[in-house]
Amino acid sequence: MEGTVRLGRIAGVEVQVHWSTGVTASLIALALAEGVFPAAVGGLSTSDYYAMGVTTAALFFASLLLHELGHALQARREGIATRVITLWMLGGVAASEARFDEPGTEARVALAGPAISAVLGVGFVAAGQVSAIPPVPAAVLAWLGWTNLLLLAFNMLPALPLDGGRVLRAALWSRTGSRLGATHAAVRVSRGLSVGLIAVGLLGFVTGNGVGGLWLALVGWFLLSAAAAEMR
Repeated sequence: MEGTVRLGRIAGVEVQVHWSTGVTASLIALALAEGVFPAAVGGLSTSDYYAMGVTTAALFFASLLLHELGHALQARREGIATRVITLWMLGGVAASEARFDEPGTEARVALAGPAISAVLGVGFVAAGQVSAIPPVPAAVLAWLGWTNLLLLAFNMLPALPLDGGRVLRAALWSRTGSRLGATHAAVRVSRGLSVGLIAVGLLGFVTGNGVGGLWLALVGWFLLSAAAAEMR
């Protein structure tokens, strides 16, 4: 992607962040500081709520990075190096140096990231329920936990290039023996889901859920574009 900043290397994998990450992080921090955290923890100053929002947004993107590292480390175990991990406004991308040569490899690499998200989500939620934890960190942990679990569920939708879409393609590939044919079938499913997300998002926008509706429509548009790229 153009407009990225190199952060360094983690576990031998180059990590970079796209400028659009700042847009999403700012929106998350703003929403948390002005709505979520004041409702969850009362009596704090405005600066305290914004500090909580900024910290939580940073930890959220750190959890996305761990998700992508899960893909990268599993790919390494399969004998495929990961060239770079890029964080951007809609999540993260781990770019491999080679295509997967068999469906089992693709499925295992695709599932490694969601496995990390599941562990993080359950761990954060459980930690937030510990009675000895003060209200401020408990609220942060609860939001991180449930958001990771929500994104885990979304990421497992059978739409390329989401992990669920890659698992679907791997299953079709294993059944038919054709990677190309499996990609065509998975792209058709992806297009249908993308159009559905766009429609629901636009409906939400016109019925009063402005930001949420536009965001969902944007995600649907991204998935539709990405499915076209997979086809090419």
